[in-house]
Amino acid sequence: MFSEGGKPTSRQRMTHKNREVFSLLINKMPMRRMMEVTGLDAKVLYGKLAFIHRQCLAFVANREQRLLDGTLRLPKMYVAVDRQHYIVNWSSRKDRRNVQLTAIASADLASGYVFGFNLSFDPDLNPEEIEAKAIAAGDYGVPSPYRKYARVWLQQDYSAAVAVSKVAARRMASALSKARAMDELEGEIAGRYADALQRNDIEVNEEKTSQAKLPDFGMQVREQYTIYGHFFLLRDLLATAPKVRVYMDQDSGFRAAFLATFHDRVKCRTGDGYYVSVMKEATIDEKDKAIIQSRAAFLQVQKANPGLTKHELEVLMVKRAVQSAQPHGPWGDVWVEHPFPNKSEPQKRVCWVTDLKDYTEDHAAELYLKGTLHPVDRFFMQARRKLSLAERPYASANTAGRKWHGYSAYNPAHLARTLEIFRVAYNYCVKGQDGRTPAMRLGLAKGPVELERVLAYDPFARLRETPPRVSPKKTAKAEAPLAWIHRSDDVVI
Repeated sequence: MFSEGGKPTSRQRMTHKNREVFSLLINKMPMRRMMEVTGLDAKVLYGKLAFIHRQCLAFVANREQRLLDGTLRLPKMYVAVDRQHYIVNWSSRKDRRNVQLTAIASADLASGYVFGFNLSFDPDLNPEEIEAKAIAAGDYGVPSPYRKYARVWLQQDYSAAVAVSKVAARRMASALSKARAMDELEGEIAGRYADALQRNDIEVNEEKTSQAKLPDFGMQVREQYTIYGHFFLLRDLLATAPKVRVYMDQDSGFRAAFLATFHDRVKCRTGDGYYVSVMKEATIDEKDKAIIQSRAAFLQVQKANPGLTKHELEVLMVKRAVQSAQPHGPWGDVWVEHPFPNKSEPQKRVCWVTDLKDYTEDHAAELYLKGTLHPVDRFFMQARRKLSLAERPYASANTAGRKWHGYSAYNPAHLARTLEIFRVAYNYCVKGQDGRTPAMRLGLAKGPVELERVLAYDPFARLRETPPRVSPKKTAKAEAPLAWIHRSDDVVI
């Protein structure tokens, strides 16, 4: 006999601990402290982490199915896409190098809903087994795109990438030094173009160092495969939107993935891609100075055009910025200086990578005006602050400037599960200042979802429902009105 679709909590003895573990996990409680607070040992705690992860995936799959099947019709969508790096600790004293993985995320500008949070890691592959199979298949003898295991990092490829990255780092430093005559942000933009042109594969921007290694558990996925997978997911989730505008960090891999997955929309002019480059390392004084200068420029334009509304004045300033913008890079990309900085983005430039010269000046200016990475950067900031496994390392004075990764995971699978759990909690459970969650603003939820509801979600509940029993007397009464039907040999009249 076989059974399918049992209750999610079947075979669990301490179900009352699930909600507590869920809450502590997304509120920056380290794993060891979690064991002390809950009284659970490591095996049970990590088992509950896997259970919470399964429940979150089942819950969000049910909700986002409405986007895939067209049940929920989306408005025009404006989405920000960026990446963030995470560190996984060494698991053997013989090799104390850490593992660096990359997560790609995209967030809606209006609602803040995060459509994906994908880590460049596959927990289901065995490194030794895949390495042996790759050698047997002759993967090392053919170019990467034609390999059987092209999407994962093999040991020999990783060692070769370390040597290449050293050259790339010197190349980037040289490009930045040549751009000293420009302002700092413009110099970074020019440096990225110079670095991209000298790569063997212009889409690949993965710098590897001798201080990092491949994971001991599972396998690291090449970043360009993670990027493409993320953009294919984004394309399917936004299929019902009449128009899609994607604002991306300056990266040739993002550009290529967007054009490959949204090419139909670009051709029929219902999709556009933009680069957004932001000076993130500015000091508080530099941020205040940029905002003061922006306000002064706005007041000057307002004084010269007293009959225009605030939005019309903003569009006018962007149009002037477009006219004075200069092309950069070998493709003549025009980077427009955004005239309205804020504390999170004190200096910003926007580049329209799918400019086909068929929009009016006002329409183009309004799209430039929307350019930002703030929604996805805010999500990344929340992940850093609320997840102990995603926290930035601490600098220690007695370790010659080295970083301490005390709260980082030792198994990348635990980090991947935690990131996916946090995305679900961020979208459905955490309220913003307006008292609404991102899922509520997008239309995927009517109210904040309690953690208990996610944990108790049962995709097979309807299959286990037994039909109500009907007595023979009620059945006879229900069939009584049909007694007048006359049946012939083969016809019912």
